[in-house]
Amino acid sequence: MRRRITDTTFGKMTVAYLLFGVIPLFLISLLFFSRFTDNIRETMIRNYAQINGYFARNVQDIMESADAAMAELYNYETDDGESLAAVLKNSNLTDGERSLEVDEALKEVMAKSKHIASTRFVDINGKIYSVYYNQEKTLRNDAQYYTQMRIIAQDEMRDLCVLRTTEESNICINSDDFIFVLVRNYMDTTSINRAYNTPLGTLFVDINVNVLENLVDKIGLEKGSLYICNPKEKHYVYSQDRKDYLDGRNPLGEKVMAQLKGSEGYEKIDGNWIFYARIMDTDEYAVLKLNDAEAMGYYFSNRTMMAVILLFSCIFLVLLYIIFSKRMSEPVQKVQEAMKQVESGRMDVHLEINTHDEMEIIADGFNKMVERLNDYINQVYVARICQKDAELNALKMQIQPHYLYNTLDVIRMTALEKNDEKTAELLECLAHQLRYVMGEHTDCIVLRDELQALREYFVIMKVRYEGRIRLSIQVSDEDAQLYIPKLLLQPVVENAIRHGLREKKGEGTVAIRVERKEDYLEIVVMDDGVGMEEDQVRIMQETLDNPEIGKTDANGRLSVGMKNVYDRIKLNCGKEYGFGIESFQGVGTIVTYRLPIWEEPENVESSDRG
Repeated sequence: MRRRITDTTFGKMTVAYLLFGVIPLFLISLLFFSRFTDNIRETMIRNYAQINGYFARNVQDIMESADAAMAELYNYETDDGESLAAVLKNSNLTDGERSLEVDEALKEVMAKSKHIASTRFVDINGKIYSVYYNQEKTLRNDAQYYTQMRIIAQDEMRDLCVLRTTEESNICINSDDFIFVLVRNYMDTTSINRAYNTPLGTLFVDINVNVLENLVDKIGLEKGSLYICNPKEKHYVYSQDRKDYLDGRNPLGEKVMAQLKGSEGYEKIDGNWIFYARIMDTDEYAVLKLNDAEAMGYYFSNRTMMAVILLFSCIFLVLLYIIFSKRMSEPVQKVQEAMKQVESGRMDVHLEINTHDEMEIIADGFNKMVERLNDYINQVYVARICQKDAELNALKMQIQPHYLYNTLDVIRMTALEKNDEKTAELLECLAHQLRYVMGEHTDCIVLRDELQALREYFVIMKVRYEGRIRLSIQVSDEDAQLYIPKLLLQPVVENAIRHGLREKKGEGTVAIRVERKEDYLEIVVMDDGVGMEEDQVRIMQETLDNPEIGKTDANGRLSVGMKNVYDRIKLNCGKEYGFGIESFQGVGTIVTYRLPIWEEPENVESSDRG
């Protein structure tokens, strides 16, 4: 019966993709866009309010620095210890002497603040004193600016006052700068009553507008305009357009000026955002004017574009998913069919999927898995054959073993009767060797017995080589109780004597060291024989690593020796175990075993043989 499309994996995934993917994504996007504008506007307001606040604080720092310098007039003393107030009231001084002292006081004011460009002082008699940082500038004789601003009334200009920015050329010659002026009355401090009621003159401090322009450049405002204005006096201390200083224009407008109240805030007026912050205790405000369309237009256009892109993306994703899922179904069916064939016993299955995606990787992994499974089956099969051959060879070698043992005992007893103890000892060692090799057929043996068999083997070898060789064994009593595969060490020791010590002139030693590591047993067999060349070691190692069981080198050196030991370790202990060979010509050879730690003989059956 034909299944409905919703009953297939493709149909279920499509429905799930729509219900839990595309539709929720579309709804979440709509919700996101509904809040997008508000979040952007809040972020914009917060950022521009911080920018204007930063501008206001820096302008306030400039004015505070200048105001603190103006207060230095009260600390000024002449060489005779007189204050500036005493100098101004001293009728015994000539005009020249008084001018010198006042100029010195004004210089000290300028020295206290790096922002001050020039200082002027107008006493109660209307005399003007002036000091310029730039010595080329000179006060105009016909300048009425300060004489008209001379204020000596009791309650006026006791606090700091800021005059609007104007061209400095109105005041002095040799200048094309714009300046704004800080004004404060200088009070008579010779008595407490006069300090509150009697001004001795008015101090004017000029600050170049370049100071504010440099500050604005440092802020790097890309959109909007910054101003410093006085809403009460309707004048500007700073504007980014210098023409506003010349013709008395009001770029912010009356409506904005009327809203500048309190310490700080923001308003949206006639499509413009107005951010304002009051400066010190003056009537001046730092104002940032930003057009709403200019600020938000970019985000609004992006929002529309993103909505269109999202809609088309959802449609495209649905179509792409349908095409992709259809494309995926064919290789999935191929994999399913191949798995059924493997399940039925066919191991020659090979998948051909060229989709250049994950399915191709899965198919490649499936092919490798089948190949490895086939190799493992063949490997186990060959291993069983080798095991049967070994058992058959052992049976051939066990022809009448008791007859051989008894015969050797008779010969040994005969040697003892003739007082030939050396021959008797050799016969006894040979008998033990035969019993060890052809005795009980077990896969593992206690390490102590394996080492004892080596000692008896060396008794025979010492006679053969006239005492030129000796054996050294280093093992703890605890490690000697561990189990290892039978006949694991003797082939390597034989190889060390045959190819290492036999050709050496003089005495030679085979040293065996057993050490238990954290998770494996290490046995090191070393000889100080003639060693091997690097190519010989490489060929031997390649022969050992050859996965074909029983594979030997061209000389047949490993056929019944080290290759057999290496293969048995891999088959009985696991792939992570085995031994490695190091040799240095003229120095000797080192064979390092890596074996599992078997404390009980049953561990052999339970160990990982993969």
